[in-house]
Order: sequence, then C-alpha cells, then structure tokens
Amino acid sequence: MKSVISSARRLTALLALSLAGCGGSAPAEELLEAQQGAKPGRDAAGAAGGLDRDRIPGSMRPCYVCHREVVDTYLRTHGMAGGVGKVGTPPPGVVVNPRSDNRYEISTDARGAWLTATFPDGGKRVQRLVGRVGRGVFDTSWVGTEVDLLTGEDTGRLFFAPVETITGHGHVLSPFELVETSPGLDEALGESCLTCHTDTDLGKLAGAAVAEGSESARHVFPPNALGASAFEEIEAPSCSACHGDPAAHLELMPGPVHGGIGLDRLGEQPAGRQRDVCARCHLQGDARIDLAGAQIAHLATPRDLPLGARIPALVPARQGDDFRFVGQLERLALSACFLGFPEMTCGTCHDPHRGVAAQGLESFEATCAGCHDCSRDPALEVAQVTGEQARTATACVDCHVRRSQPFDLPHVRSADHFIRRRAPRPENDVPHRPFADREGALEIFDDGRLAERLRGPGGERWRSGVMAMGLLILGRTEEAARHFEVFPAPGTAAARAASAPAGFVPFETSPIFHRMRARSLIVTGRFQEGEAALSDALALDPLAAGVLIERARLRFATGDVAGAFADSQTVIDDYPGSEEPWELRAAMAERLGRPDVAVEAFAASTERWPSNAVSWYKLGLLLEQRGESERARRAIERARLLQPSIDRP
Repeated sequence: MKSVISSARRLTALLALSLAGCGGSAPAEELLEAQQGAKPGRDAAGAAGGLDRDRIPGSMRPCYVCHREVVDTYLRTHGMAGGVGKVGTPPPGVVVNPRSDNRYEISTDARGAWLTATFPDGGKRVQRLVGRVGRGVFDTSWVGTEVDLLTGEDTGRLFFAPVETITGHGHVLSPFELVETSPGLDEALGESCLTCHTDTDLGKLAGAAVAEGSESARHVFPPNALGASAFEEIEAPSCSACHGDPAAHLELMPGPVHGGIGLDRLGEQPAGRQRDVCARCHLQGDARIDLAGAQIAHLATPRDLPLGARIPALVPARQGDDFRFVGQLERLALSACFLGFPEMTCGTCHDPHRGVAAQGLESFEATCAGCHDCSRDPALEVAQVTGEQARTATACVDCHVRRSQPFDLPHVRSADHFIRRRAPRPENDVPHRPFADREGALEIFDDGRLAERLRGPGGERWRSGVMAMGLLILGRTEEAARHFEVFPAPGTAAARAASAPAGFVPFETSPIFHRMRARSLIVTGRFQEGEAALSDALALDPLAAGVLIERARLRFATGDVAGAFADSQTVIDDYPGSEEPWELRAAMAERLGRPDVAVEAFAASTERWPSNAVSWYKLGLLLEQRGESERARRAIERARLLQPSIDRP
C-alpha cells in the first residue's frame, strides 16, 4: 500500500511540475515537501533521510522530485555542487606578501567576516567577505566587497581576496598575488571568473549594475559590480549545466516516450560531445578564447560541432611533465589510453554525479582492469615509483595517474590526467608560474575534430584569430599583430563580415576580438586604426562600456576632446554607478583649465569608488584652491587614511 501511495504522489508531482515549469513555484515546493515525506531514501554515505529541502538549490528542486538519490549524491559529494556559496566562517589568520610587505588579515566578528589590508606606509583598506569559490576539497578562494572606511557602507563591487585557504595547510597568498604585477585587493571578480562555478545569470542579480534596457550579464559595468548580496543568490551548477533546460523534459514526462525525453542523456551522446560538456570547465590552456560570451548553462553548442568552435584554447605545442590545476582534458589527450581509444570520455572513468573521493579508487581501478592486465614486477614496490605507500592492492592509479603539485596552484596536489606507463615521480614544490610556456610554441587544442573543419582560407583565418587573441593575452604583442593583419582593415564593412567555417563563431562578429585588436594596434602606435577597431566593437555591441571608456581615453590622448566627452557621457548615462567616466572627465577638465568641472568630476568619482586615494587628494587640492578649506581637509584626510604617504616627497 505504501508503494502505491508513493507512486501516486510522484505522478501528481510530475503532472504539477509539468504545468508549473521548473522555476520553484509554490505548487512545486508543496509537492516536493510531500514527496520528501514519502520516501526516506539514502545518500551516498548510507545515511538515511536525504537532504533538507532548504539545502536543495531552487533550480534543482524539480529534478529532486524524481531523481532524489542522484541529486543527494551530487550535492553531498561533488566538488562542483559546493563550488560557490556564501562565505560561512573563514578561519582567522594573517598573511604578509614578502615582495610588497602588504599585510592581509582575515577576521570575524558579530557583523561578519572581514579582510583588512595594511600597506607599508600604514594605509588601510577593508573588504567584507561575502562569498567563497571552491568547496574546500583543495582550497577555498574568498570573495569580498569593498567597504567605505568612514561610512562602513558596502560598495557592491566584488573582488577575489589576495589570501585563500588551502585545505590542511591554512592561509596562503592567492596565485595572482604571487606575481610581480599583482593587483592586490583590486582583483575584480566578474562573469569570466564565475563562468565555470555557476549557471546563474549574473545580469539578473538584484544588485548587478546592468545598463538600462539590458538583461545580459555581459552588460554589467563595472564587471564586478554584482552587489554585496550576490552570493546569496548565486547557485552552483545544477542539473541543467550538463543536461540542458529541464522544461521540455517536464512536459514530456511521465508517459510514453517517443523520440526522446527532452534532455540530453550524456552517455548516449557521441564521445566528443560528452567531452565538450566537461571541457567547458576542465580545459583552460595558456589562453582560452571565450567567443560564446555566456555562462555554462547557455552554451548550447550545435550537436555536430566541437566546443572548440566557440571556446578555443591554446596549449603548448610541446608538453612538459608538469601540469596546470584546470587542465584535465588537455592532459588526458596526451595519454596512450586516449590516443588508442578516441571514444574515451571523462565518463569512462568518472561518475559525473559523484565526487572522486566518494567514488573511490577501486572504481577507477576496475575501469583500468577492463582493458589492462597489471604487468608490474612483484619486486617493484609502489613506493619506489611514487615515494609513498600504495593506497590499494593493485595501485593502478598510484603508479599511472601521478599526483603532483600543479605549477599554477602551490601547496596542493591533484591528479595529472596524462596517464602513462612510466610516469615521472611526483613533485611537491614546483615553482609557481601562471602559464605552462609563456614564450613557447602554441597550438589550438584539438581532440581530433577541429583540423579537418579548419582546412581552407576561412579556417586558416579563424586559426589566426585564435592565435592573435591568445598571444595578446600572453603579452606577445608583436606576434599577435602579425596574426591580426590577416583580417580586413579595421573600420571597414569587411572587418565585420563573417568568414569562419560553417558553424564556427566568426571573429569578425565578436566585439571582444575587435577590442583586443585595438589594443594590439594602440600598443604599436597605430592610434587611428586602433580607434577604428574600437568603433567596430561598438558597432556590434553599443552597450560595451569598457570599449567606450577605451575609445574615450584614446580620443582624449589624440586630441579629440569632443569625441572623448561624448563617449564618457554615454557611459555616465547608461552606467551611473561607474567612476571611470568621471575620472576621465576630471582629467579632461584639468587639461582644459576648468577646475570647477574637475571638482565636480572628482567628487562624483569618489562617491562611486571611495577607495581611490589619488582622486581624494586631487579633489582636496582643488578645493583648497577654491577656498573651501573644511571640505578640502576632509578630502585630504580620506586620501591619507588610504595612503598616508600620498603627499610625501
């Protein structure tokens, strides 16, 4: 009788969800509650009961009604499921950067968690920690919003903290803080940082600074102006990230299925397409060119095209023995297993719904045994190969999937997916570097599906576009410029006419391509062509505030004050929370001898971004000249609070 009642409840839930959609409506919430009470179930660890309803992300609740065990397992064990979230209570601690002497302290009190930066001259900045990236399997990156030191108000701008927490090790400097040109507290966190950690549309966050009339996340400006409450709304990747929008599935189920279930069953897809689902987040390369401009849930790549047609990645032409933290597919493609069996996918070894630790080494070794008989000499001990004791009886994974430190993430050890018969001994103190081979030869990552499609003039030009943008990212400007030259002259109709192979995203219709081309031209002194390239980008995306700011600065530098004024005004009108156009307006006023306009501009800039010591100081000096002594005193005090040495010789 109980099973009949459970089945009836399940059927009722499905019917209601098919009418209500997948948005977590009131009927869906009520039916989920009823279904939870109907079936105790067990999670991956064997504990009865499943998850509390409040712990199930809203986007996954419709799936949970029928796929409770799968959702339970994913949420409890998988790193992706907890890869982004609220800050919680980070452990207190202090880290000092020996290169800059910047002191970073994480602390907590009744009001929340805080990051306080103290600089060598005694200056200070404070950010309230509001989120985290990473579940803590390896490490946790902290996210803060800048706080006005005097008012205590949040700015709503989000930044990666220059301190992160390595599991089992404690607080360390974040990788970006290890390079000489580190931005310190100004490492902005925006869509490009979160694209693999969430399928939430960032442009729809309550606090996102979106242009008037725009609902797209790419039109948030500044890009990190997502609001202090962003991590209360952002969800980790849900079922739809890999399976697609469940709406059609809910309409079709339950009942007879003819022609599919309205969702992708990944195991039934071609091997290349299965790998593409994982490659969206597990293939980084030394340069990754996102022509799709969208988060993972919105990457509906045509079924007959590889993901590389939309998000190509450049990898070293000559691979070394070390590896990057997010380079699993890049390394797997080097393996004899993959080269000898192109139908191999990530799912060949991994259960996509279960974390690696929960799946267990025995599961991976059973996969190895499906193709290989162990030929290890009994006299050869695992410790002789790896330096550590074997973790299982057969030790396939220990010997052939090297656990070592990635070159771009110190203090952790992860699996090198280059599976080898004789893998090098693990290294645990690899000197940090952000790129595998910054100066070496590069090639477009190809698992065997791109080369044939790129034959011919259109394909060669597309290849040059990838190389141009990738080399520019690596700072190899002269090489990049040569690849940009194969495209029609900027500012012409031909410059925006698509020439890519069928189905590939053409560079000519990509605003980011024209913006990067402009940077290449400007660096080499070709200012007029650079402005034309920026205009090409704006012709394709008129709301691209960053491009408008770049063109305004270029116009101002080359004497076109009217053009610079017009571009900055457009940003002021469309993105009223941004300080950048006001900073440019202040510089223009100073050059034109208009201190009254400069005062207005600096006041507007510091109101929007109160952590700019230089702008506060310049505002104070201008106010002194106008005889506004009290207002000038307050402005200069603000500057000295942030940077006490600002007026020292």
